[in-house]
Amino acid sequence: MRFASLASVLALTLTAAACGDDGSTPMPDAKIEDIGFNKPTASLKAAFEVSKNNWMELGPANLNCLGMPSTDAPTTVDVTLSTRVDDFQSGNAVPGTSVTVFANQDAANPFAAPVVADGNANLMVNIPVGTKRFGFKMTNANALDTLLLNQTVDPSMATQSITHIQSVSTATAQTLPALIGVSRTPGTGILAGAVRDCGDPNRTGHTGPQELVNFVATVSSTEATLTSGADGVTHLPGVDTYYFSSSVGLPVRHSQQDFSSKDGLFMAIEMQPTPTAYVQVWGYKTDADLAADHLSLIAQLKTAVIADVVITGSYEPLPSN
Repeated sequence: MRFASLASVLALTLTAAACGDDGSTPMPDAKIEDIGFNKPTASLKAAFEVSKNNWMELGPANLNCLGMPSTDAPTTVDVTLSTRVDDFQSGNAVPGTSVTVFANQDAANPFAAPVVADGNANLMVNIPVGTKRFGFKMTNANALDTLLLNQTVDPSMATQSITHIQSVSTATAQTLPALIGVSRTPGTGILAGAVRDCGDPNRTGHTGPQELVNFVATVSSTEATLTSGADGVTHLPGVDTYYFSSSVGLPVRHSQQDFSSKDGLFMAIEMQPTPTAYVQVWGYKTDADLAADHLSLIAQLKTAVIADVVITGSYEPLPSN
């Protein structure tokens, strides 16, 4: 249930181009905008958090489920799911948060009326029979509306719990951009998430899905396929992607983190609202792909971009269906 928050920076670089052999003074090219989609310098790895902000790389990422049929199964019972609403940045409980749950990305049509978190920020929600993927919407007077997408539960267990779901406070929305010297543009949308691999039974002590290292992410106006090339990505106007420093748990400038670190977190900001967008994760699956400069689509999630709303998600290797 970890996910990224928002921050914003615009890194511009100038490149000089020769103007021929006539001895004239070279003129600079137009400014090149760094939107956080530069090619990684390493292939995809997996990492595990040993302790807070202390990450250990486990070796090559397991992508065996990439392009394989989905294993999603619909719930066969009504699931009562208990959890707590925490603030992303502080980890403090956020009592009084109104929470709805909905199928897939359909936040406008929740399963039931909102449930309000109690004085300790605890709550219980119902996941009905027949649900494969679902999401949460969290609303609080002191936070930006926050959506958490692409969630799953055990399909046959009637009572379950997850540690927490996280909202983004208004204070955090202002503070994180300020840490890197910029201000978020009001009216724009924020998309963020955590990316994990397929899990590997051969890893000692860390067999389940682990955070993915060395990917790049963006938001596109068009859907990609597993055979698409990254050169054909149609980035949404204004999109700017940032990655977190795994040692401090905060987003940093492009010059400090050009692709994902060991915590597998990313955020894309500064996009105008649109009803349909595709969050995409790309990377070099192996060292051989890195040497051949063959960048592959790893994960993708269809969503909307909503003004002044943080939309987060859990990302995993893309199935074939």
